[in-house]
Amino acid sequence: MAVRGASWQPAVLPQKDEAPFELSVPGVCSLNCLMGVLACLTLAGVVAGVGRLLLALGPTTGLNDVYSWGIWIGFDFGLIAFAGAGFTMAALVHVFHRERYHDALWPAILAGLMGYVAVLALLVLDLGRPDRFYNFMLYWNLHSPLFEISCCVLLYSTVLVIETSPNFLGKLKWPWVNPLLKVIRQAMIPVTIIGVTLSTLHQSTLGTLYLNMPHRLHPLWWSPVLPVLFYISSLMAGLSLATVAYRSAMRILGRPEDRNLIHGLCRIVVAFSVFYLIAKFAELWWAGELPMLWTEGLAALWLAELLIGVVLPVGLWLIPALRRTSAIQWLVPILVLAGVLMNRFDATLYAQVVRADAPAYIPHLLEWISTIGILSAGLLAWIIGIRFFSDHQAQDAAH
Repeated sequence: MAVRGASWQPAVLPQKDEAPFELSVPGVCSLNCLMGVLACLTLAGVVAGVGRLLLALGPTTGLNDVYSWGIWIGFDFGLIAFAGAGFTMAALVHVFHRERYHDALWPAILAGLMGYVAVLALLVLDLGRPDRFYNFMLYWNLHSPLFEISCCVLLYSTVLVIETSPNFLGKLKWPWVNPLLKVIRQAMIPVTIIGVTLSTLHQSTLGTLYLNMPHRLHPLWWSPVLPVLFYISSLMAGLSLATVAYRSAMRILGRPEDRNLIHGLCRIVVAFSVFYLIAKFAELWWAGELPMLWTEGLAALWLAELLIGVVLPVGLWLIPALRRTSAIQWLVPILVLAGVLMNRFDATLYAQVVRADAPAYIPHLLEWISTIGILSAGLLAWIIGIRFFSDHQAQDAAH
């Protein structure tokens, strides 16, 4: 047996016999309460983050010489996959001209931007010398996958700012805004193509990082095709988050959902999930490692990833009576997101092969508080963007 090593537009109006629903007073109060809770968690995260920067890594984290990657990197890798919502929906609408999905574009791109902002914030906390975060731009290491990832993440974050700018600029009444929006409209297609290219590069290169550690990553996870698997799973996660973001945005704005749009996105997610499942098992078969599923203790984690993130959502979707229900249309993308997040955490932490007497990694309280604070800040900013900047005219100008 070969073992290789340890844009936004108004939603479709209802028929005349249907009254368009509006966000009720209890709904507004619930949303305001949620925003208040997120604001408090964000404040706690800021305090914890400042404490981490002032006190350094040692006293504020559970990291050690064996576990140099902790929950910050696990969430980073997961969030980058989730933030694929931006490039997947931009490609679907602007590149492949699937206009039926246009209503889901603005929530997805905004979610992508917030995801990458959260990624950058977590990276600052994880750096030993955060004051030198810009060094990769000054000292180019062309042989390092991290150099490509850093450049692509920075450039793609800029692309997301450009793609979301019409909604924010549309609120301004200054005379230079309309000419600028015209330029953005003309540049949107090439900007989108650049963004899709940058995303393809760094989503796959995240998998390349693990190719450097065949001695450290368990054989069930290590594979020469990891870049391809990471890219496919980012498509699954991105489209899943786009589905959840669209449905959540409709509820925040008090607008009816386009059921055909939701059904179409879920169908694409399921298709990519089936391809991912086949690729995972085919890779194990090709490497001669299928027997590990019955002999290795960590096989339970590997199987759990696929059971939760692929088999269960695909199985639910294949039952016609179930896939027409709203609950399943929520559950399928959420399960896929959970499975991808499990995969990123397993590859980063739980599937790492270490010596028996190695010290354990137990995340410090400040790690959890700062992480929850950053995630809460991203969600709060997304809600504010959806609630107050879903400007149809601005999106029409960019479209």
